[in-house]
Order: sequence, then C-alpha cells, then structure tokens
Amino acid sequence: MERPARNVIARYYYYATPAFILLDYFFGLNIRAAVLDDMPLYKNIYYGFCIMCGVGVFVFPRMTPIVTLAESTACFLMIVLAVFWPYIRFITQTDDVLNADMPMVAGISAPRIANLVIVGTMAIIGFRGCVHEIQFSKRHS
Repeated sequence: MERPARNVIARYYYYATPAFILLDYFFGLNIRAAVLDDMPLYKNIYYGFCIMCGVGVFVFPRMTPIVTLAESTACFLMIVLAVFWPYIRFITQTDDVLNADMPMVAGISAPRIANLVIVGTMAIIGFRGCVHEIQFSKRHS
C-alpha cells in the first residue's frame, strides 16, 4: 500500500468537516462537537480548528496521523471534562458532599456517545498512523 493512501480515512474525516457543520447548524444534529452545545463560541472555534486541520492534511498529507492524533486527543479530553466537570464542581462547591442531594446531570447522551465513538476511532487511526510513520522512517533512514 502506498503511503498517501494509508491515511485516507482520516483525511476524509477532516474534509467532511463542512458537512458536520451543516448538519449541526441546519438540522440540529451535532455529532462532531456534541460536548460544546452549551458553548457556541468554543464550538465555532473548534469547527474552525477542524477546518484548519483539513487544510493542513490537504497541504501536508504526510502529517495526517499527527494532526489526527492531536485533534482527537484534544476532543477526547473535552468530552471527558464535559462529562465530569459538573461532578467536580458539585464536589468542590459543597461543604458536606456525603449528605447533600446532588442534582441530576445530563453527562452522557446519544450525540455525546456518537461523538466519543467517532473521536475514539480517529484517535486509534491517528495513533496507528503515527506508529507506522515512525517505523517507516526508521526503516528508510
């Protein structure tokens, strides 16, 4: 398999960013940045970052695994923080945590699970691509 074709899934993932944006803003189906629904400014910044990732992998296709791994890791951290942040705030702002009634928090939802699956898949693809690039460069140096 030739090297540019190896990362085609990750490249098309970034090329599809405008489609994800259209699905989000026109049809209300947000699966790319589901954790940022409550923060529209950060969601727009994230979408802009994903568009820049798409431009980057188009201009420098060899950097696709690194871009994929970095972006998916950042998004994965956003998902983890979005799920656990309400619990952390509750624990740190409550004097008697064991006797307090914690309000229900909507941490996990179907769009967030879909977002997690997509991000996890891209993280695996990015990691495998980075490992392959390291092995390829060691063999040919």
